[in-house]
Amino acid sequence: MSAPDELVVSEAIKGLQEEVAQLRDLFQRRLIEDKSKNALIETVQEQARSVTDALRYRQLETLIKEVLLAVDRLQTEPPSPELVESVTEELLEVFFRRDLVEVDDSAEFDARVHQIVDTVGASEEFPANSIVAVARKGYLLGDRLLRPTQVTVAVQADDDAA
Repeated sequence: MSAPDELVVSEAIKGLQEEVAQLRDLFQRRLIEDKSKNALIETVQEQARSVTDALRYRQLETLIKEVLLAVDRLQTEPPSPELVESVTEELLEVFFRRDLVEVDDSAEFDARVHQIVDTVGASEEFPANSIVAVARKGYLLGDRLLRPTQVTVAVQADDDAA
């Protein structure tokens, strides 16, 4: 190889070495930036969890304080049917303010929100699939069923059984 060729090759190698060094530097800076971004994201997520936990605690604390007022009434006032009714209404009002809703039991049986605990034969007054009686009220929290309404339902008598 001649001297000018060696000089060209040497300069090309030197240029490639500089380019590799620049790429290595760029890679290291990006790696450090990514680590910083990930640490920042983790910090923000932890702060969001802390704020969410604090809000839940405050909501629960408020609910408990309101329920304790009703408990205080039960413990300090003389027992009576009026007290039971009043405290029941007070507690339900506390829950209703927090999106609790009674399941509608005035319509026909709906398996999504009603649970059959008994059946009776259908009649003119109670056609098949109508709710005859409510054994225990059901409740929704927002759009989620907490507990189904337990009902007695009118069913069509099976004429073939005779």
